Amino acid sequence: MKNILWIALFVMTFAACSGPDNHYKITGKLDNATPGLVVLSQVVDNQLVAVDSVQMTDGSFAFEGTIGQPEVYYLSFVADEQVHRFFLEPGVVEFIGAVDGPIITGSATQKIYEDFNQRMTRLDDDRQKLYEEFRVAMDGGDTVQLEAIRTKAERIDQTQDEFVKEYALSQKTSVVGPYIIVSNMYKYNLDDLKKARENYGTALDSSKYIKILDKQIQKLQSVEIGQPAPVFVQNDTAGNPVSLEDFRGQYVLIDFWASWCGPCRQENPNVVAAWQQYHDKGFTVFGVSLDRKKQSWLDAIAADNLTWTQVSDLQYWNNQASNMYAVSSIPANFLIDPQGVIIAKDLRGEDLQNKLKELFD
Repeated sequence: MKNILWIALFVMTFAACSGPDNHYKITGKLDNATPGLVVLSQVVDNQLVAVDSVQMTDGSFAFEGTIGQPEVYYLSFVADEQVHRFFLEPGVVEFIGAVDGPIITGSATQKIYEDFNQRMTRLDDDRQKLYEEFRVAMDGGDTVQLEAIRTKAERIDQTQDEFVKEYALSQKTSVVGPYIIVSNMYKYNLDDLKKARENYGTALDSSKYIKILDKQIQKLQSVEIGQPAPVFVQNDTAGNPVSLEDFRGQYVLIDFWASWCGPCRQENPNVVAAWQQYHDKGFTVFGVSLDRKKQSWLDAIAADNLTWTQVSDLQYWNNQASNMYAVSSIPANFLIDPQGVIIAKDLRGEDLQNKLKELFD
């Protein structure tokens, strides 16, 4: 009887010490790290949110907790102003070496992610070398060389885009695959995302990144050409609410932009020209800014002579309207007919002029 009780007590004690399967521990021993706060954070709704924090004195620190699926977290070393992104999953993750470039071990998912980053770094090095050649050619006024460099740059961009997509698809059972897609959403159209989703099957259904991928596919399907344009309401520059429905009966270009977006500002003169030419014929623009600072937004409107209705909730990439329309890069636009149906999208330069000419001339 005593032996049975002893065995039962041993089993209970061992189970308590071993912990649940989703337990994690993060340890660190960093060289030359300044004593201070270390913060563990994760991204929630595009915002970095602190999960836990500890004080580091001699370069050593530790965190413990539980986690389900592997997910990207961030460690911030406040005193040294260093932030490191890594994949956290059940088990022990170690940070060793220099505080500005630690070696992260213990996570199988992190190992895959580091392989991806190392390959991307090599491609980025090629782009940096090309940038240095570009500066020399610019200083020398060598137009022939500049054109050759632009061609090489386009080739590097294409190679990088292809690598990103191929690597993401190759990780069929790792969350690194869908994470790469979510992090590079602007590179993917609806067909690309559908193909990727089929590639992963059901193996990663519980992953945060698969859920984001599924949501993006649903959004893109809802704003395909031929679909009713989702209605939204936001405040204009004077703080008055304006609804997309207020423009029913006109052709409306919903124009997503921001004062801080260089390509948007470069495209604005083309949109101004289109508005001036076709406004009297039943065409208008409904500007939606992804700005955060109201004054920057107002200054850009004045500088670029944007005389049409402008709205914003000043929530940057969390802008409600841009999220409804699955906007992952700007400039972006949607052309709506008088009945509120999407008839074209991403019209820039001559494409916008040609489409309006087709409608009105």
